Amino acid sequence: MNLKENIVKILTLGIGLAIGLVLVAKVCFELSYDKFYDRAEDIYCIRTMYIQQGEEKDYSQVSGAVAPGFKQFIPSVESATRTTFIFDSDKYLDAEGNIIQGKLVLADTSFFDVFPIEIIEGDAKATLNKVCCAMVSRSFAEKMGGEQECIGKTICNEGQKGLKITIEGVYEDFPKNGTLDYDILLSMESYSPMSTNNWVGNDRYKGYVKLAKGTDPNSLSESIHKMQKAYQPMEEFEKAGIKLWYYLAPFDKLHTSEKSVRNSIVLLGIVAFLLLLVSIFNYILLVISSIVKRSKEIGVRKCYGAESKHIYGILAKETAVNLVLSLVLAGLILLALRGSIKNLLGVALADLFIPQTIWALIAVVLLVFAIAVVIPANIYNKIPISQALRNYSDNSRRWKLALLLVQFFITAFMVIMVLVVSRQYSKAVNGNIGYETRNILTFPLYSWNDVSNSQNIEDALRALPEVADVQFSYNIPYEGSNGDNVYLPNSSEVLFNVADQYNASEGWLNLMGIKMLEGTAPSRYSDVAVSRSFVERIGNFTSMADGAIGKSFAITGHGEELEIEGTEVQADANGFAIFTICGVYEDYLIGSLNEADERPSVLFYGKAGEAYMPNVFVKVNDASPETTAKVKSATESITEDKNLNISYISDTVRSLYDDTRKIRNTILIGSIFSLLIALFGLIGYIRNEAGRRSKEMAIRKINGADTHEITGLFVWDILKIALVAVVLADIAAFFAARKFLTMFSQKIALSPLIFIIADIIVLLIIVASVVLNSLRIAGANPVDSLKSE
Repeated sequence: MNLKENIVKILTLGIGLAIGLVLVAKVCFELSYDKFYDRAEDIYCIRTMYIQQGEEKDYSQVSGAVAPGFKQFIPSVESATRTTFIFDSDKYLDAEGNIIQGKLVLADTSFFDVFPIEIIEGDAKATLNKVCCAMVSRSFAEKMGGEQECIGKTICNEGQKGLKITIEGVYEDFPKNGTLDYDILLSMESYSPMSTNNWVGNDRYKGYVKLAKGTDPNSLSESIHKMQKAYQPMEEFEKAGIKLWYYLAPFDKLHTSEKSVRNSIVLLGIVAFLLLLVSIFNYILLVISSIVKRSKEIGVRKCYGAESKHIYGILAKETAVNLVLSLVLAGLILLALRGSIKNLLGVALADLFIPQTIWALIAVVLLVFAIAVVIPANIYNKIPISQALRNYSDNSRRWKLALLLVQFFITAFMVIMVLVVSRQYSKAVNGNIGYETRNILTFPLYSWNDVSNSQNIEDALRALPEVADVQFSYNIPYEGSNGDNVYLPNSSEVLFNVADQYNASEGWLNLMGIKMLEGTAPSRYSDVAVSRSFVERIGNFTSMADGAIGKSFAITGHGEELEIEGTEVQADANGFAIFTICGVYEDYLIGSLNEADERPSVLFYGKAGEAYMPNVFVKVNDASPETTAKVKSATESITEDKNLNISYISDTVRSLYDDTRKIRNTILIGSIFSLLIALFGLIGYIRNEAGRRSKEMAIRKINGADTHEITGLFVWDILKIALVAVVLADIAAFFAARKFLTMFSQKIALSPLIFIIADIIVLLIIVASVVLNSLRIAGANPVDSLKSE
């Protein structure tokens, strides 16, 4: 066997295996999420379903008393637990003032009953039953000096330094393929009983249960309803037009139930499959291409009694050697690119190789081996001995053309998907989202002292010549929104739920470039600005024919305004605050295009230093590192926080679509390498055809055919296959692209131009490759080809 041919085989198969196998590992990693817990199949999330004004909603959180209520009221529930976040910042300070990053949740004593993670130090139940005591993860403990050394030490959140948290235990880190990734579990006893014992509203908790073995969660519906009737005002809900119930969703399917994750798994799986397929088919093509050279060898072996099994054995040995060398090459490639792989896939290479992944990779490699042996061996076995000894020149050409067609199809499919994903990513990061992102810095104030000092912060920033405007708000649009219910004043019927953006300073809408359709931004506590869709929705319940300005409505979640002196905010008969519409703004994107909040929105007035508005927005004239440093320095000279996390909104919005960017880059890499592998196969095919048809070409040249005509024969021969391949790829990519775009609330149009451009790119590269490799044949001396006759 030609050494050069073997090197090409190993190189192309190794590259394909490197990328294909790591993508298979990533897919298996995603599918294995949360399956590592003991009896993972019995762990369920408590989810809330409610119907309001005929609109059904599925919500992932519950009120504080609901999870313990499941344990108390439903015998089939072995244990139940709940968690909730409490701090805005993930930065914690030890006694020496060192900053330690970590994610904290409140958790109750039954947390480890539901999620059995190894306890390294301490008594988890005792710790989580004490006020201001916490369990920490092993990696967090190591940052504090060690697993035993951290016991008894105290930490505090940078936003609430007065609350000292004592570490009394250490647990093993949650695996990387898990939904839960908490570093600190603070005892639920540290929180207000008014929240933890509440059955209605304040639904900020994640609830989980572990059911007795063999329990069907669907069989618990009646028991759940009885629990609700015992503890919740179901009749009042019904009068308000609300129907609310709970159901249990499998925890180990929580991750893969997300649309973006499912689509990502499908796309990565397709890329992995196609890359492995193009690598295998290219390997087979190269093996089949050498059939003419090996026909005599096969014929002689058959003359000496070689049977079918012996031919299989020969090819199995050769393939095994080539596959092992290809896997070694793939391993070296992955090792060299492990940093890039982590950036691309979001997980370290070592973390991908969990038991499920390893078994899947072994199965894939065995399948590759079987295909790479069976197809060529089957063709070799069909060679008649008489023809083999007369330089068998085969009908295997049909096989080779079929393999080329598949490779061209895969390449064209990937190029189309690269263009689709790239255009959607560009739309996501550069499209109109209803608010401005350029030249706007934002940062949070975590402590109430800093929030109270907002006016001084504003004055210091406005004094900088680089600063054009400074405003404050409770929410940031891309972070999503809480929800509150809207009523007509003195009515008990809920009209609809809104995305409540809470308070913002008077100039915030203007700074953010949000278009006002009528009226003005809120300038008093009794004012509210509403979105265009809000006016449309409330118009179904009360007349808005003469405009929305001056109309009033009541809303939940705003009792604090009633207590501020001089706010002029009144309460209706139900105790809900009443606000007057002062302006209507155009709807803007709340959340991201992946998870857009499509509810109408509302925005209330807040005064810097008076209302709780922890987010600072700074409009600058020039987005440069020097400007950022000046803003940071001026603010930190006033605030308690000397390590502000300042970022440009444009950068943060772009980061929301990192998963899309990673998918794009993955498919791009896949398309590049599939094209390279296909070209290797194409070059091998042309050279094989040149040998097979050398005498034909010589006769054509003697009869007057020029270089252009001979090159054209090879081009047309391949182009016919390539045209069929790109048409099939267009059809397949159309459906795949349409599926991918369901991830986004705003999506690009699948223009025919995308497919045409991709087809032209692929066809031009194929034609160029054919022309370059057939020129040598066209320029050969015909005497050299005919002198053996």
